[in-house]
Amino acid sequence: MAYHSLSFNSVEFSYPSSIYPVLKNMIFEVSPGWTGITGENGAGKTTLLLLAADLLRPSAGTIRRPDDILYCPQRTDTIPKGWEDLFFSGDNTAGRLMDILGLEADWPYRWDTLSHGERKRFQLAAALMRNPAMLAVDEPTNHLDRKAASLVQDALEEYTGVGLLVSHDRALLDRLCNNCLFLREGTVTLRPGGVSRGLAEEERELVEQRGLRKKLMDEGKRLAAEADRRRRIAESSRNRLSKQGLNPRDGDTRGKINLAKLSGKDAVGANQYKRMKNRSDKAVEALEQAANPHERKKGINLGGRQARADRLLSLEPGSIPLGEERKLSFPELYIRPGDRIALTGPNGSGKSTLIRQILSCIPEGISRLCLPQELSAEESQAVLEALFREEDKFRGEILARFSRLGSDPRLLFQSALPSPGEMRKLLIARGVFYEPAIVIMDEPTNHLDLVSVGLLEEALAEYPGALLLVSHDEVFLSRLTNREWTIDRREEDSIVRIVL
Repeated sequence: MAYHSLSFNSVEFSYPSSIYPVLKNMIFEVSPGWTGITGENGAGKTTLLLLAADLLRPSAGTIRRPDDILYCPQRTDTIPKGWEDLFFSGDNTAGRLMDILGLEADWPYRWDTLSHGERKRFQLAAALMRNPAMLAVDEPTNHLDRKAASLVQDALEEYTGVGLLVSHDRALLDRLCNNCLFLREGTVTLRPGGVSRGLAEEERELVEQRGLRKKLMDEGKRLAAEADRRRRIAESSRNRLSKQGLNPRDGDTRGKINLAKLSGKDAVGANQYKRMKNRSDKAVEALEQAANPHERKKGINLGGRQARADRLLSLEPGSIPLGEERKLSFPELYIRPGDRIALTGPNGSGKSTLIRQILSCIPEGISRLCLPQELSAEESQAVLEALFREEDKFRGEILARFSRLGSDPRLLFQSALPSPGEMRKLLIARGVFYEPAIVIMDEPTNHLDLVSVGLLEEALAEYPGALLLVSHDEVFLSRLTNREWTIDRREEDSIVRIVL
């Protein structure tokens, strides 16, 4: 009989290189409809998704799932399987998905020139075309402009099977999800509703836990102080009842001491101390058993400086080819030491191509911190290997800053390759040490959890040098930039232009 839900029963998972389990004692069951999976970068969200999709085997426990499962990965390196059915079947569903997600007929033939946002829409359309009993989707709105993200939401909303959705997109999770799985330190909590409702409930619980711990700590201190006071009373009583140093002829005092011992008065103080010490010990035990929300210090300073040159970059008016039939035309472009520039435009308009051109034209003597839109698996591996080659002290300082960006360094080396969000934080943590005069970031909030986006925003707000930011996050850009380069893409025109 086919199984129409997903259930985890006491599931644990460890990678071969793991010192301790990545996931532990996972117990939950979800039915058809979308279930969000959220947590900080490196918490194990993708690992949980792969376990659910039967692409990883648990170290312990059992998983029950539907038979027909499809996994949509976070990366868009390769053209999705089954794309031929989408483009050549002539099926009404295929045509409708292509219309909803804005796919163009020539995309299969120019996959290498598609933007990451266009590739993601292509990937999701192929998955929805197959309509599996269970669909596991990892970060579907990364790289997407606002219009494209809305199209993806519309398409995903029509799916009726068991859906698992890893995302840091609060609007997407709130709109689609019946419930959300919250990952924290290897354990999971299932909460009803979207992510905003779940986060509010989690915060209430954390406040209650902090209040309980404070109450237990205060009670423990009070009991410890009272136990100490009674210990001193008991010691004083023992000293008074001691015959040591008494005159052998002082029979009267010796008689009183003997009477006190015979009546048991000498044990009162000691017994009171023992009872109070026992209460104090139990208070300490209760405190140790109370939940202790693990809170690392967070927030970094990018450091850096303003360069003394009048301009860090000047580009004469010109154009850059975008594939075979289009080109990006631009007027004179320049960046001054204190400029904070937003580069905006729809998916596929040439933003990343322009960034690469700008990087190639910055003079060698100007220090920079560059965050690319994506790192390939090979590039990510090279970054990790470079970290291992660093001196212990320098590596420790990098990992300390990595921690302050909201991720646990202990989890960084748990899997064969860290998550894209962890890799972005690692690049930022390493780049801080070069005191950059200019920071260039292509979609910096992609892959980052909600807390980390706020930490990055705070760091960039205090950064004194020049900023060039590519992002579809309008709130993020409005808080950090004061100039804008907009790429105006007109479908009927082969020339894409930058408007200053």
